[in-house]
Amino acid sequence: MMRGPLIQTEARTILNESKKETALRMLKMGKLTVEEIAEYSALSVAEVEQLANHQTI
Repeated sequence: MMRGPLIQTEARTILNESKKETALRMLKMGKLTVEEIAEYSALSVAEVEQLANHQTI
C-alpha cells in the first residue's frame, strides 16, 4: 500500500509529465513563444527550451 510521501512523489511525477506533454503539444502548434508556453504550462522557460531542443532532434 502506498503511503503519504510516496503518493505525493507519484502525483508530482504525473503532474510534471502532464505539463511537459502539454508544452510539447503547444510547441508543435508553433503559434506561441517559449515564454508563453512556459507561462501557460507552469514550466520554466529553461524546461520549455529543453523540450523544444529535444523535439527537433
